[in-house]
Amino acid sequence: MVADVSAESVHGGAERMLHHHLRALVDAGYEVTMLTRQPSPDAEVCIELPQFGIQEFRFPFSGDKGYKGLKELKSAAKQWWKHHQDEFDVVVSEQPFVMWVLLEAGCKLPRLQVCHSLACEEYETRHALDMTWKHKLVIPAMRKLESQVYRSAQQIMVLSQYTQDKLEAFFAVRNYTSINPGAAEPYQGLTLAAREAVRQDLRWDKPVVSTLRNLVPRTGVDLMIQVAAIVKYQGKDVRFVVMGDGALRDSLQKLAEALDVLDMVEFTGFLAEEDVQKRLLASDVFMVPTRGLEGFGLVTLEANAWGTPVLATPISANKELVPSIMHNQLSANASPLALAEKLIWMLDNPLSEGQRQRTADDAMRQYNWEKHDANFLEQVKTLA
Repeated sequence: MVADVSAESVHGGAERMLHHHLRALVDAGYEVTMLTRQPSPDAEVCIELPQFGIQEFRFPFSGDKGYKGLKELKSAAKQWWKHHQDEFDVVVSEQPFVMWVLLEAGCKLPRLQVCHSLACEEYETRHALDMTWKHKLVIPAMRKLESQVYRSAQQIMVLSQYTQDKLEAFFAVRNYTSINPGAAEPYQGLTLAAREAVRQDLRWDKPVVSTLRNLVPRTGVDLMIQVAAIVKYQGKDVRFVVMGDGALRDSLQKLAEALDVLDMVEFTGFLAEEDVQKRLLASDVFMVPTRGLEGFGLVTLEANAWGTPVLATPISANKELVPSIMHNQLSANASPLALAEKLIWMLDNPLSEGQRQRTADDAMRQYNWEKHDANFLEQVKTLA
């Protein structure tokens, strides 16, 4: 298993998918080794993953996101592959960069390449506000790198039609690409029946709108803060909870202060999994205010698994996933006014306990890990 993120812990959708794929492979009886890059320069280069009973090897990596970093990874990959190339039969790769240096080192094993989103587009959106000539040079180089990775794979797995169409448009790889939607499951130890008790424990005595996002431009959390200002102007007493962290946290807090909604918007930062799940369960509405590049939207399913309805912008894969589940809503467009209009309607028409249960049941029936893992393992088995 090759990835650009570590499987040591879960910090987002990429790690969550990686965990499920590792678990599926181990439970199916495969002998698995995890290969990635150092998450930080002082991190260990080899660790045990006791939850899976496997090892994770990490290529030494300074964290440099340019040519220097790739050169480091290429050198490490060459040495590692020289000593381990006879130990494996199949590669499952989750992201492009570590896989690219492994290809450069000479790996030609049959491969299932998983694509959540295109790294070149992610990079471009992250630097949209501070774009320099260096960034403009990096973007086509990343695209060329990804082309080599995706075009050399025997099979590609995506989570949405949106991502499949992107791959076809960018790299002409549709003929060996399959769609296998993601999934979610309720957190162990909590039940829908505990919702009121959890709300009391959190001291939530008013309607709550939450989100769980990496605080970068594409996730659109600034739209949610502007929605809070509109809701306040209209005299609604609502609490907004922003879970997650990222480069824009300070800017978003300043925006909330400028719009006079700091009293309504709570920035929790990074939370432990149990604390996240409690807030998903206790929320009245979960918002996905995406500006762009939503490759699937695991957070939508995580909220729906608790019966919490989702309000999202009609962007990227949101258009596929969100309307497919009972009681979810899409705004008319990706603007604060459109989101606020739909949100006020949802808050004025709250779901009953029975409706929340039906939302959860609908999500779990359509999108569950049993279906996903069965499709995933069938593709691995074909390559093996």
